[in-house]
Amino acid sequence: MLAKELAERQQGDIQVKKGKRPDPYVFSPQMVRDLELMAFVQRVLGVARCLRPGRPALPASAGGRPVEYLDASVWVTVLVMVVWQLSPEAMVKRMQRWPELAVACGYAPWKVISSSQLRRRRDQLGLWVYFMTFCALVWVMIGRGVLIGRDWVIDSTILDAFSAHDKDAGWSFSKRFGYKAHLLICRDSLLPIMLLISPANCNDAPWAIPLMMLAWLLFSLPVSVIRADAAYFTRSILAFITDVLQAVPCVVFNPRRAGKRSLATLEWIAQYRRERGKRGYIERFFALLKRYFRLNHLQAQGLYPAYRHAFEVCLAVLLVAWLADHLGRPDLLHARSRLLAPC
Repeated sequence: MLAKELAERQQGDIQVKKGKRPDPYVFSPQMVRDLELMAFVQRVLGVARCLRPGRPALPASAGGRPVEYLDASVWVTVLVMVVWQLSPEAMVKRMQRWPELAVACGYAPWKVISSSQLRRRRDQLGLWVYFMTFCALVWVMIGRGVLIGRDWVIDSTILDAFSAHDKDAGWSFSKRFGYKAHLLICRDSLLPIMLLISPANCNDAPWAIPLMMLAWLLFSLPVSVIRADAAYFTRSILAFITDVLQAVPCVVFNPRRAGKRSLATLEWIAQYRRERGKRGYIERFFALLKRYFRLNHLQAQGLYPAYRHAFEVCLAVLLVAWLADHLGRPDLLHARSRLLAPC
C-alpha cells in the first residue's frame, strides 16, 4: 500500500534534520474522518437544497433504477478526488483497491460507484453546490482564525482554453485564448475569498465590484485595505471601496493616462515600490495554483466547466489549509504533497 521509503519515514526510521518537524503524511480516509467531511457535506447539501434558486425539480416518474448512492457520498468522493487531482476513473480504482477509503466516503466495502455514474452524479449536483461548499469552507477558515480578511488583493489570471473551438472563450491582449479567473484573496493567509470567471477578452475592472460585494455580503470580513493594480483604477471602484467598504484603496495609478505630459513623480515611484511587494502576493498565489494545483489544466469546453475547474482548485486549496490547521502545522498550509500520503 505504501512505498518503502514512506513506510520507513512514518515509523521514524529516517532521521530528519535538526530543528524541523517530520511531515505528518495523513492518508485520505484519515483526512475524511479527522475533518468530519461527511457531516460537513451533509450540512452543505441541506443548505444548498433550501437556498436553491428557481423552481424545484419535478418528482421522478414511476419506474427506473432507484438511486443507490447518496449525494453526500458522491460529494465526499469528489472532494477527495479534487484534493488529489484525480480523474473519476483513477478515483474509483483507488477506492476499489483500498476498501477503507471507500468506507470513509460512505460506500459499502467492495461496492463503490462506477466512474461513469460518478461523472453523471457530479454533473447533477450542479455549480450551485460547488459555490455553497466554497463559501462554507471559507467560513470554516474564518472561524478557525486562519483567514483574517483585513487585507484584500484583487487580480486576474489567464486560463488557457481546452480547445480552439471553444465558443465561450476569448482572446486576451497577450494573445492567449481562454478564460480569466478573477480572484479576491486574503493577503495574510494567502487563501481565496471569492472567485468569478469570464472570457479572456473581458476587462478586469467590471468584475471587481461584484467580487468585493459578494465577499462583503457573505462573510462580513473586517477589511481595512484593498490592493489592486492599475487596471482597477476607476471612480466607481474607488468610491465603492471608500464609501461602502470603508476601507483604504491601495490601487496603482498610471500617470500615462493623463497623457504624455504627465510624468511619474518621485513620490509616486516611492509609493509604487512600497506597495508592489504586498500587491504581488496574489501573483505568487496564482503561481502556486498553476504549478501545484493545476489551475491552467482545463479538460473541457465551455464556461460551466471552466467555473467548475476553478472551484475545484480553490476547494482543494481550502481543504489542504483546513487539514494543516487541524494538525497544528501552519507551515504546511499550501503543501499538499508534504501533508497527505498517496492513497
